Amino acid sequence: MRFSTLQYVDAHLAQHSRGADAEGRPTEDLVVQLDNYVLIDPDALPLDSADDRERVRAVLHAEPLALIEYWAVDPDYDGVTFRSRWQEYRGNGDEDDDPLRTGTTAALTVPALTEPRERVIAVRAVDVFGYESERLLHVPADPATTTNETEATR
Repeated sequence: MRFSTLQYVDAHLAQHSRGADAEGRPTEDLVVQLDNYVLIDPDALPLDSADDRERVRAVLHAEPLALIEYWAVDPDYDGVTFRSRWQEYRGNGDEDDDPLRTGTTAALTVPALTEPRERVIAVRAVDVFGYESERLLHVPADPATTTNETEATR
């Protein structure tokens, strides 16, 4: 079952490399970058005034990622259960450049897959209105052929 939504998040895999942990077990380094957040119909938002809608439109036009309240990454998404392995939310630490915005880059080191197969990375974002969206990134077994096809957006 699929639901239509008023928004979607866009992201890409900015970096993918292989390495090993301190014990010599194979790992993969993944860097996920948020690119854009699109709110399709600002008129459908639960806002009280036209002025508020215009302010939201101005933010969407100038800096759409500023509406992201929280986002998380599941680097081994199975298509059913989202298991967050990395999270970012507004004001989550002393290193935030701006406490009113989330960071836009996630860096993860995860165990390498035991068999050569595509890795599916799920990125979920929740905006300031509570709307959730999802982007799936497909990482082929060979990091040199990485693509960013969207299979599902929620």
